[in-house]
Amino acid sequence: MKSVLLYAGLLVVGIGASWMRYTSDEAPPKDGVVLVDAKKDDLEKIVYKGPDLEVVFEMRTDETGRYAWVVVTEQKKKKKDGQEVVETKVSKFKAGSAADKLIEAATPFMAMRLLENVDDSKMTDFGLKEPNTSVQLTAGGKTTTWDLGGETYGTKDRYVRDQATQRIYVVDDEVFKPLKFANSRLPERALSSPKPEEIDSLTLAQSATMVEWVQKNKQDKDARYWERQQPPTATDATAQAGAKDETFGNWVEKLLKVKSTAYVQESDEPVEPEIMFEFTVRVTGKPAELVTFYRKDDAWYAKSNHTRGLVKLSRTAIEDLADEVDDVLAGKAPPEKPKKPPTPTTPTERPGMPPGMAPPGMPPGGPPGLPPRPPMPRPGGTPTSP
Repeated sequence: MKSVLLYAGLLVVGIGASWMRYTSDEAPPKDGVVLVDAKKDDLEKIVYKGPDLEVVFEMRTDETGRYAWVVVTEQKKKKKDGQEVVETKVSKFKAGSAADKLIEAATPFMAMRLLENVDDSKMTDFGLKEPNTSVQLTAGGKTTTWDLGGETYGTKDRYVRDQATQRIYVVDDEVFKPLKFANSRLPERALSSPKPEEIDSLTLAQSATMVEWVQKNKQDKDARYWERQQPPTATDATAQAGAKDETFGNWVEKLLKVKSTAYVQESDEPVEPEIMFEFTVRVTGKPAELVTFYRKDDAWYAKSNHTRGLVKLSRTAIEDLADEVDDVLAGKAPPEKPKKPPTPTTPTERPGMPPGMAPPGMPPGGPPGLPPRPPMPRPGGTPTSP
C-alpha cells in the first residue's frame, strides 16, 4: 500500500511539473550543443562580416521599449570614367518582426553537433581553411566570434569554427541568413506595433481638428466595431457620437494595413515636409504610439514611436486615405470614387479574337466606309499588300 501511494505521489508531481513547463512563458530547452548560454534580454549585439558587407545588429532601449537597430555597410565596385571605384553605401533602420526569430535563434546560441578529428582536407571541404565570413555575438558582457564556412550537404546548415577554441560545429543557417540579407529581410514595415484587435482607442488629428474613437468588442472579430466619441460637425453626417461608426471602421481598417517601403537615410531626408495628418493608438498597459504622415511634393513619408525613424510610403497606398481624412473627421461618408469605364473595343474586333479578324456577318475589310484592314498573314508568311 505504501509503495502504491509513493508511486501515485510521484505521478502527481510529474504531471504537475509537466503542466507548469507546458504553461510557462519560457521557451522549451533546445537540443544540441550550447555555444552561448544567454537569454533574450542578455543579447547586446551581433556583427556579421562578409566579403564587402558588414551588418551590425544592436539591441537598444528607449521610453517605448527594447528594439533592434541595424546598420548595413556595403562596398560596391562600379565603373566611373573608365576606372573601377569602390562606393560605400550605409543603410540604417529598425528591425521588424524578423528580428524576433533571429533573437530566438541566437539565445541561447546552439550548435546541432560538434565535429571531432577534422583534418586539413576536411577543413577545405568545410570552407574553413581560409574563411571570409565571421559572426561576432555579444551577450551578458561576453563576446564570442565564429568563422563561417560552407553549407552542409543537403540540409543547408553551416560549418562554423570558434575562433577561441578552434572547435568545429554544425549550426542551423537560420541564424545567419537574416544577417546576410539584412536589407531585404530585417527592416521594420509596420507603422505601429499593436494588432487591430489589441487597440482600445484611436485618435485622428488634422490641423486643429481631433476626434477619438473607442473600439468595442475588440476580441470578437465578427462583433467588434468603432464608436465615435465626439459629435460630428458635418450637416450631412452619417455618424453619431456614442454610436457605431461604420465609415470610420472601413477607413481605419485600410489605414492600419499601410506598410513602409523603405527607411529614409539621413542624406535623403526631405527638407521641411508638410504634416498631412496623424493618429495615436492606445492599448491598456502600453505607451501610446503616435504615427505622423508627411508629404513633400509627390512623395509620402511617416514616422512613429514604433519605426523610430522616417520611412517611405507608397503613394498609391496612402493618397486616397489621406484625401478622405476631412470627411472621416467630419463624420460623413467620403464620396464614392468614379469607376473606370471598360476599355472599348473597335467595331471590327471582339474580346478574344485575333486583331484584324472581323466578327461573323462583317465584311473582311471591316464596316463600309472605313479603310480596309490588311489580310492576316499565314503562319510563317508575310502580309500581302491590299
